[in-house]
Amino acid sequence: MSKPINEPNASHVEAMNFPHHGEPEAKLRFLLNYAVLAPSSHNTQPWLWKISGNEIELWADHSRAMTALDASGRELIMSCGAVLHHLRLAIRAFGYADLISILPEASQPHLMARVRLAKKHEASSDDELLFRYVAERRTNRKQFEDLELSSALMQVLQREAAQEHAHLRFVQSQSERDEVIKLIEFGTLRQSHNADVRRDQADWIAPAFSSRRDGIPSRALGINDLLSYVAPFALRVLDVGEAQADNEAQLADNAPLLVVLCTDEEGPKAWLAAGQALSRVLLRARVAEVSASFFSQPIEVDKAWVQLRHALGLRNFPQLIFRLGYAKNSDQTPATPRRAVDDMMIANTETESR
Repeated sequence: MSKPINEPNASHVEAMNFPHHGEPEAKLRFLLNYAVLAPSSHNTQPWLWKISGNEIELWADHSRAMTALDASGRELIMSCGAVLHHLRLAIRAFGYADLISILPEASQPHLMARVRLAKKHEASSDDELLFRYVAERRTNRKQFEDLELSSALMQVLQREAAQEHAHLRFVQSQSERDEVIKLIEFGTLRQSHNADVRRDQADWIAPAFSSRRDGIPSRALGINDLLSYVAPFALRVLDVGEAQADNEAQLADNAPLLVVLCTDEEGPKAWLAAGQALSRVLLRARVAEVSASFFSQPIEVDKAWVQLRHALGLRNFPQLIFRLGYAKNSDQTPATPRRAVDDMMIANTETESR
């Protein structure tokens, strides 16, 4: 395994530098460079890590919460689920077994999981394949090619979600698509009327040439370099919901496939499962050169969430809507930045007050 991670982590990491003969702590810290490439809501990267021997803890970092947009913490915990899956995959890809405990202490609700670097175990060809695409996965917010996904690939993606106790509901009929697009528009407009939500969104826009290692780069949002410095301020003070809703509706309408990620239950355990499932699905899609971007508005707005369940006849709980498709040849989606692993570590004594 020699594929380098060139970006977007703060440090340049090559698999050949894995400390095979080092202590478990050194191995786990090295593997975090791959884990943190996982997607997170608005690239908030809301996770912290504590390593003790051959065991690592994943903690939710609520200092990075979007308190108006994600009041329940659902998206924050889903983001933790995605980074957890990335870590597990990296452990297996480097030839170790991963032993995991989800939400291990009821008295510590911010402790998401414990993962143990267990005995050596030969990586499966499938884990190695998915791992190859960890550094190449991107969120693509541009128009997709007018090419349908094969039914075989759709079935594969459903199986990937099921591996993590989640489900994919494909929105295939035109009537269902129309209903989902309306709810995306409705949710976008409803959020844009809320100044606190706009503040949350503005806080995580990274202007051009910014040195920050989190947030969504303005170029990824279609904002040119000059306007990127005023866009966060404008979003805080102006309701531009109609333009945003129109843009979101166009992206959804252009999508070859709209997908709803669902779980059988609600709450932190289900949200972690949804995040892990999303990670698996996105990596498998990337193997097939399929890109994705997300529509969280109908999930974040309660009225739209209820209507979504009704429109699609869902008996389970929708956690995210996303689109899948093939990027146009001219699209070179840049990687979003990541914070350095050292900035995400917490000392053993710090968790006592969490």
